[in-house]
Amino acid sequence: MFIVQNDARPGAMQNALFDLMRIGIDNVRVCSAYMSMSGSEILFDGLCRSAPNGNHERVRKTIVTSLDFGLTEPSALQFWDEAQNCNVLVAGASLLEQENLTPRAAFHPKLYLFDRPDGTLGSLVGSANLTNRGLTINAEVAWLEQEHNQPEHVNEAWDAAIGPAIPLTAAILERYRALRERAAPEHPTEELDPIPEPEVGRLGQYTPFGDAEIDLGAHSQMWVQSHGLQGGARTQLELPRGAHRFFGAAFEGYEFDRVDHIAEPVLVSGLSEWRDRPLTWHGDNAMERINLPSLAMGGFRYENSLILFRRIAPNTFELRVHPWDSDSARARLEASRRAGLVFRVGRNSNRLAGFIP
Repeated sequence: MFIVQNDARPGAMQNALFDLMRIGIDNVRVCSAYMSMSGSEILFDGLCRSAPNGNHERVRKTIVTSLDFGLTEPSALQFWDEAQNCNVLVAGASLLEQENLTPRAAFHPKLYLFDRPDGTLGSLVGSANLTNRGLTINAEVAWLEQEHNQPEHVNEAWDAAIGPAIPLTAAILERYRALRERAAPEHPTEELDPIPEPEVGRLGQYTPFGDAEIDLGAHSQMWVQSHGLQGGARTQLELPRGAHRFFGAAFEGYEFDRVDHIAEPVLVSGLSEWRDRPLTWHGDNAMERINLPSLAMGGFRYENSLILFRRIAPNTFELRVHPWDSDSARARLEASRRAGLVFRVGRNSNRLAGFIP
């Protein structure tokens, strides 16, 4: 299937990679013309959540990139080189002898392969580099294949694509780092720049969620800003009143002297699945709440974050959490703002919620 990403549809490449890894991984192979530390962290997070028992060391990893134009960040090369059970190869090492990082012919493939314990092979092939912008807001197109009928042909293509690359050594990394520092990259490096902070403006300019006349079921992604969670275990996220409609539930029992069970959506992240996270109505503060998995249960740190729910099947939602000041959170907030899909969680709330078109 085609995957299309742009600044109005952010994170589509991230979603595709997480979808490919969700059913488990045994071997990860990435060939990306350029890569950054931030892009590497996105992939690594998904890898850890989809590894057996969360142990990424059990997953074989091969990372192939280039030194062309000095775009690949040395910190990303070092990160993967120091990761357990990981081989790093680079194209363009001969450029170091010339002390000029402009190649005669650029190394430009972008290929993500995931071998699974059940013997199947999934892939993402397209235009997206392993960079934060490449996986978040750049205009990118890729083809996702959940399972190849003839994996041997994919393996042949992989071997051909990485042919010009050689193993990274400490000497190559040191020479590349020094040459890159002496000469600014010849090509523009916007792909490595942070995503600008959205112009949110005054909270009062946003309609309270409960007054919004929108079809929540028409959107596959809903996010909620979190300052801190409620409940004794600090795992209860206060949702906007009416948010249950996004989760496909029907509820009208808004009585202010009771707590009512509304639904029990299935939450997933990588190999983890939680079926006991109830969505409830709390009449004492007139809010709906969902009980999220704690860090000890394989969940996340939720303070000062954008908490994203992405519908992947009926009553099943991928749970993702991004620090509020992160590039991933900024991209989603800005996309929702431009589409007019940002709302205040409640009339007196200082938190926002939104949808991805």
